[in-house]
Amino acid sequence: MKGLRIIIWGILLFALAAGCMRIPMHERGSGVYIRISVDQSLDQSMEEYLVTNPSLRDKVAGKMPEMVRVCFYDVASHELVSEDFLPSGGGFVDIEAGIYDIVIYSLGTEVTQVSGTEKRAGAFAFTDATGVRVRPHSGQAKDDGIYNQVSTEEQPVIFEPDHLFAGIISGAVVPVRPDDAETVVLSADLSRVSETWTLEIPYIEGTERIRNAEVYITGQADGRFLWDRRTTGHPCAIALESGTGVQDGQIKSVFNTFGKYPQADSDVLVMVLVTTNSGARCLYVYDVTDQWLNPDNSTHRLIFEETMEIPDDDYQGGEVDPVVTDWEGVVTPVLIEC
Repeated sequence: MKGLRIIIWGILLFALAAGCMRIPMHERGSGVYIRISVDQSLDQSMEEYLVTNPSLRDKVAGKMPEMVRVCFYDVASHELVSEDFLPSGGGFVDIEAGIYDIVIYSLGTEVTQVSGTEKRAGAFAFTDATGVRVRPHSGQAKDDGIYNQVSTEEQPVIFEPDHLFAGIISGAVVPVRPDDAETVVLSADLSRVSETWTLEIPYIEGTERIRNAEVYITGQADGRFLWDRRTTGHPCAIALESGTGVQDGQIKSVFNTFGKYPQADSDVLVMVLVTTNSGARCLYVYDVTDQWLNPDNSTHRLIFEETMEIPDDDYQGGEVDPVVTDWEGVVTPVLIEC
């Protein structure tokens, strides 16, 4: 019996020794360390905006990611040859000696997705379509401001992106070295792929008659590539998900976007679909292309100096009937389809 006990204890000790074998994860093994810096800084105007809207900080600055994906690409074929996952501050990676182009991007976004990572220049960030489309009207407006011709151009509405952070290292050299060689350190700065804008409509007559206000921004890009930050696809519209509402007689909002669709003929229109207390739906549209493209508009601020007039409660209107105000901008009715 005593001999049997000794044998059992021997088996257990052997099993424990095998179970406690050290498995290298992000410890020094390859001698290559990637140091990562995530830039969450904001300009002064946006910091001032957040003083009165502190709940929007994560939306505007972006949440600090817990993990990132590191993609290694062959410099000749640009194909993905290896990948690793690291904490947002960086860590050691297991990679063979060679020369690589590296794309690093954050994980954990709620809306923004990444696809196309099989190729270096193919990795891009995007969001899904909501199923709603907008169609600008064309032709000359009648005296009452209603356009009687409808263009065939439609823009899908996508979900507003949350911030994804990405960075690159071009031509990173991983040398062949003995185990006792010094650590090779590669540094990468990750910045937001999308940008943030604010929208203000400060002058509204009849705000007490507004039950709800929906806001769409047209002429936007539907995605952005991570390697060179060029935009993807076709023009689309963004549905503002949060931060929109009537406060102190104004409509204010902050929104994220992949940027303007680059073609010159893709106008940026702000569409405000107001539902009044009586159930009437009124569409106000303003062309903000000049504001968007103004190089002096470094604070990314869209503001309307004209007055938006909300109709009286006896106005019945219709789902796509516009209300023409005295705005000096281009007033363009838009058909919203679901």
